[in-house]
Amino acid sequence: MTIDEAEAISEEAPTPTDRRAARRATLLDAATELVASTGVDGLTMQAIADRVDCAVGTIYTYFPSKSALLAALMSNAVRDLMTTFQSTTTTWESTLDPAETPVGSLERVLGFTWLFVESRTTHPNEFEFLQMLVTTPENLIDPADVVAVLPDSLEFLAAIQDLLARAVAAGALAPAPGEDDDLRRTLRWTGAIHGALLVSNVASVSGLPEADAYDAHVLTQQVTADLLTAWGAQPDVLRAACARFNHPAA
Repeated sequence: MTIDEAEAISEEAPTPTDRRAARRATLLDAATELVASTGVDGLTMQAIADRVDCAVGTIYTYFPSKSALLAALMSNAVRDLMTTFQSTTTTWESTLDPAETPVGSLERVLGFTWLFVESRTTHPNEFEFLQMLVTTPENLIDPADVVAVLPDSLEFLAAIQDLLARAVAAGALAPAPGEDDDLRRTLRWTGAIHGALLVSNVASVSGLPEADAYDAHVLTQQVTADLLTAWGAQPDVLRAACARFNHPAA
């Protein structure tokens, strides 16, 4: 869609704020498509301008820098993934044990892990931007712009933090001792999952011995199970919870 087409559509919006939001969304869509086809290196203001047929200066009225644009893409990615996670987990409710039970509470933690990994395939662009939030060096995105992503990032972290807290309340996990808490557990879970996904990239190497051991779902579920065990999950309860998400068709 060109910026002129976006302008025509946005004229139907009821307020100037709505029209500006529609044009901004068009620019973000174009930027997302560029990253998907050329990578971050191919994302330039000129490339976006060429894609939507507008002046470069127009883009700068919405995003003062490439760094600010990347931050906006990251925020969009986190919001889109959270919307997908929430809608999917809602459809699971009738198939899982009650959330107040030990097994049910752990099923939801493992389910969140499964969804996170699955998003690499179902929402590749959004997943890439989420990964960028963790790995992008300062020469590409200014720390000041990362601050703008924090509210959405914290909502993502809060989702798993809430699941861990519910597991503690259900008696599936031991309360965090001393200065430890559910947030610190969440951060360790996040770091462990990202690390496992990096390792799973090795699975693309042909002729790799025990290639199935590098499967992303297998690795991340095992890492999550290891953490849950360290936090007090009982083996029989954990096995019952893992049974729901031990294969890609979960």
